[in-house]
Amino acid sequence: MGSLLAAVTFIVAFMLTGTLTDYRICEDIPIQIVNAIESIQDSNLYLAARKPEYDPQPLTQGLSNIVKSILLWLEKAEPIEQIEKNLTDLNQLFVTFAINSDAPIVARIQGEQAKIRVLIARIERIRDTNFLTPAYPLIQILLVSFFITLLIIGTDEFMTNLIISGLICLSLSYILVLIYDLDNPFEYDGKSSADVDLSSLKKLLEQLQPNRLEGLILSNTLIGSAIPENET
Repeated sequence: MGSLLAAVTFIVAFMLTGTLTDYRICEDIPIQIVNAIESIQDSNLYLAARKPEYDPQPLTQGLSNIVKSILLWLEKAEPIEQIEKNLTDLNQLFVTFAINSDAPIVARIQGEQAKIRVLIARIERIRDTNFLTPAYPLIQILLVSFFITLLIIGTDEFMTNLIISGLICLSLSYILVLIYDLDNPFEYDGKSSADVDLSSLKKLLEQLQPNRLEGLILSNTLIGSAIPENET
């Protein structure tokens, strides 16, 4: 019994460790997407401060559409093609940006655009691929075998053995359910309790709204007026 319990515990611990490691990596993906979009928006507002004739609203709206489509894709299972379309639409907006800006800044925001594409592809792979599927039948067989073995073993104190066996099996079963949940951190179907937090994306969407943008444009215009002409 000691060897069987050790085998079951080792496999469960191995699966849980790997799943937690992947989950921690997934937690950073929305933050990285927010960082990339904010970097583009910072460049957009910077250019608006330098060039009063440049209108930052179209690019801001394009970034807002990307955030909306990502949230709809994750939470409402909307098609991913809309995200790809919104990302591609940025190219046209970058044309206007490039006319008024410098080549290094344009290269920077295009790099952030490519980074968003990579992160979206990573989320799609994580959502659509169950990496631990082959291991689930093995651990289920071991758990059932372990529970049955505990029940059929004769002891002088059956109730004590039953209580201890039940607690051990309950604990291992709970950990297995947790592994199931952590294996897909982008599920958002109402059944999962361990999904990656999307509050950073929702907060960013609020910041990209027109009423927020007007205040930022006014503030940046005042800053831009202090820039010497030879720098603008």
